Amino acid sequence: MAINFWNNMRLDLGQSRYRYVLHFCFWSGLFLYDVIIWGLVDGKYEEKLISTSAELPVKIAAAYFTLYILIDRLLLRKRYLVFVLYLLASMFMVGLILRGISFYILYPRFYPAGLQIPLFYLPKILIAIFYAYAWVAILATFHLMRRYYTDQQMAQAYQQTAKQLEKQKLEAELKLLKSQINPHFLFNTLNSLYVLALNNSQRTPAMIHKLSELMSYMLYESNQAEVLLEKEVEYIRNYIALEKIRYGDRIEITFNVNNHHDDLMIAPLLMLPFIENSFKHGVRNQLSNGWVFIELDIIDDEIVFKVENSKGGKLTEVQGGIGLSNVVKRLDYLYGDSYSLKIFDEQDTYMVVLKVGLGGKNVQSHTTEPELNSTHI
Repeated sequence: MAINFWNNMRLDLGQSRYRYVLHFCFWSGLFLYDVIIWGLVDGKYEEKLISTSAELPVKIAAAYFTLYILIDRLLLRKRYLVFVLYLLASMFMVGLILRGISFYILYPRFYPAGLQIPLFYLPKILIAIFYAYAWVAILATFHLMRRYYTDQQMAQAYQQTAKQLEKQKLEAELKLLKSQINPHFLFNTLNSLYVLALNNSQRTPAMIHKLSELMSYMLYESNQAEVLLEKEVEYIRNYIALEKIRYGDRIEITFNVNNHHDDLMIAPLLMLPFIENSFKHGVRNQLSNGWVFIELDIIDDEIVFKVENSKGGKLTEVQGGIGLSNVVKRLDYLYGDSYSLKIFDEQDTYMVVLKVGLGGKNVQSHTTEPELNSTHI
């Protein structure tokens, strides 16, 4: 941090020196212009040298006072009335000073007849003001243009920084949400493995093998922003196989994939929480005749995913949970208006219908009214 501070300090000092040199060259050029160019017109080099040497410091003071005090500290801060009052007062003061230089320095030496006109002669004061502030007006125009350009550059840099920070925040939140989903699923599976191991079940090795395949997918595939839909489907099949080993003949599980496209990409672990939810809060309490129906349709780059399960017995908690809550957040972050999620919670069944338009495709049903006896998330 100390190195960055000194680097920034040197950069600022370098820019300041460059600005001072540029200003010095400008005023030096203006001085030479008044002395040499105007001296060539009438040959009065001495007069031009004396008048420019006396008047130029006043012009410089008027210019910097207008640019850096009146404009920067008053006009740009929208203190318009104070700006106008101070501008008029400073212009009149500059006119008086220039009039005094002419009356006491230039007229006695070069134009004695000019002394017959009173010092506080208003037309002469106004001419002096116009003479000085013609340059001030030009410089003020360039100053405002430079400030506008600088402000636009700063605004663009701020927007880019804000977008970058928002992107980093989004990525961090997505990683957090996925990290919350994975342990949630792992906890359920390990708990089932524990029960099978206590009972010395022959299904334990098969269940461990399926779990290793699932964990491999979680570790090496789910860290990507998108995966092939084919891999996600295979992951779901492995999960269902794991649940079949866990529940045996207690429930009937059906998984249909229609119009499968191998080249479609989707965010990983997006559909699993809905399936997990159907087992955890749905058929878990049913001793027999439970069922889970899962269907995946791909229609014109739009995924239609349905999960429906039976409900039996007395539920101890509402079907849902942290996995479902997090996947809704992920859908909002990743797909925005390109997805639709509806939940139908009936007396004996529970169904989730998820539609995702891939490639930024809007889903019409996202804005429709909820259907009867349904919850639209």
